Amino acid sequence: MDIKNTGLKMINTLSDLFLRDLEKLKTEISSFRDEKNLWKISGDTHLDGGQVKNSSGNLCLHLCGNLQHFIGAILGNSGYIRNRDAEFSQKNVPIRELVAEIELTSKVVKQTL
Repeated sequence: MDIKNTGLKMINTLSDLFLRDLEKLKTEISSFRDEKNLWKISGDTHLDGGQVKNSSGNLCLHLCGNLQHFIGAILGNSGYIRNRDAEFSQKNVPIRELVAEIELTSKVVKQTL
């Protein structure tokens, strides 16, 4: 088994998955007609009985922050400084800004992986 080729295939696969899912996230965020709904918590219950505690907008910020931190800053030495608390406390970020953050995150993933 060629470890180097296996590692490269794994990196390419992970990059493809991240980019695919970021594109899906961008589509979902863009589909909100009323920006206020991005920041609502549904109150739905999970199978384990727990409740949904984060809005779509905050989950978007959190996913982007996570990838920019671990892939961009840790692996790529991008200089990104994460503010995890803000990922959950920010509200009413416009859709266009969330989409721009997703696109920036995709760029970081492409450049790093």
